[in-house]
Amino acid sequence: MSGSWWYGVALFPAVAVTTLLSDFGSQTFILVSSSGGDPNVAAGIASFVLAVASFWGGIFVALVVFGCLLADIRALGDDEGWSPSVAWCLAGLAHIGAAAFSPLLIVSVPSLTYYLFRRRARLGRS
Repeated sequence: MSGSWWYGVALFPAVAVTTLLSDFGSQTFILVSSSGGDPNVAAGIASFVLAVASFWGGIFVALVVFGCLLADIRALGDDEGWSPSVAWCLAGLAHIGAAAFSPLLIVSVPSLTYYLFRRRARLGRS
């Protein structure tokens, strides 16, 4: 039985969104903090909170995606339709790294997209 761990893997686009929000919040905070004259304190605080919350939210979701990927690979270990390699965990690790270092999204997002595509092609929806 393949289980439903793939639902957790399908959360991976949320990490891309939180990473981009974190980058935006950090850049906005730096811009507001370094501007001449009276700084906009409210904008500085809001951008700081956005950066921190989206960074840690992205880390959390990336860990959930990685855990679900591991569980899905384990659940499919003896499946007749498709038994994915443990090497797919590298995509999950890259995704955790992408939560902090956005250029890794170039590797992790296509990899996890292909994993879910291949899983669906081999096993169907379940």
